[in-house]
Amino acid sequence: MTARAQKEYMDYCMLKQACIDYGKKEGIAIGEERAKLDDARNMLLKNVGSIEQIAEITGLAEEKIKELAEELKIEV
Repeated sequence: MTARAQKEYMDYCMLKQACIDYGKKEGIAIGEERAKLDDARNMLLKNVGSIEQIAEITGLAEEKIKELAEELKIEV
């Protein structure tokens, strides 16, 4: 393998690993957001706390929780 081919292969490997790392970070962020939404949904369904309290506990915006309540047809 020539030095140039070796360098190109190493560049490819580094780029591939960077893409994998980015994908993992994005996947974790998406999973965390889904978990927060699931928590908020469960709290709304069980009538646990106000919109403000649910927002404080989950870290979601109050507007997002209001949208979720509308989707679930829950009056808040």
